[in-house]
Amino acid sequence: MGGISVLVVDDHAVFADALQARLADEPDLGPVSVAYSAAQLRAHLTRSKPAVIVLDLMLADRTGLDLADDIRELSPTTRTVILTAMESVEPVFTGLARGVRAWVSKTIDTDRLVRIIRGVCAGEAYLAPDVLGRVLSEMSARTLHPAPDPFAGLTIREREVLQCMVDGLTRAEIAARLGVSVNTVRTHAQNLIAKLGTHSTLETVSLALRNGIRASGYPAVHRVGSVV
Repeated sequence: MGGISVLVVDDHAVFADALQARLADEPDLGPVSVAYSAAQLRAHLTRSKPAVIVLDLMLADRTGLDLADDIRELSPTTRTVILTAMESVEPVFTGLARGVRAWVSKTIDTDRLVRIIRGVCAGEAYLAPDVLGRVLSEMSARTLHPAPDPFAGLTIREREVLQCMVDGLTRAEIAARLGVSVNTVRTHAQNLIAKLGTHSTLETVSLALRNGIRASGYPAVHRVGSVV
């Protein structure tokens, strides 16, 4: 039994089990547990507080970025390492803002991943050199050439839907919160994504967070009213 407890969170069971077995071979890592969904992750955190969570960016029921907020709430001392197959740097900004300590490719050599886990447990952070270079270049460009308000063209309802997206709600939960139909939510979401020039909910939420929109802290359903 090692000293650094690790939780692997990935909805691809074969990958998750293989990574769990590999990490468990390290004498200083353990216990090494596995969760296959966001619900299992939350349940695990009610029972124990792992030192490090190795978290897939895209789960079937939630995104890793949404879960980073849950991890900070339920286990503030836990360090989060994001595993991803995505090449875009956009989600990296969101991850760093939400307390993610390392951002690595799913193709990373497991020996290197072990060293990263040890490092983040010791208080270090890690971005692959190519990702770090792109992040720094983007930060510099945004500082020198600040963009105009990207949300100026949104309607009030579209802004409400955007806030719900930042809060991590599903379309059904947004519909319940705003008192509208799921189809109406879908239409508003499609319109605001088109206006913002983004290509997914994840990219849209990343844009919102970078521009100062934060999670409201409201429950999933707090108002049921008129239908628009």
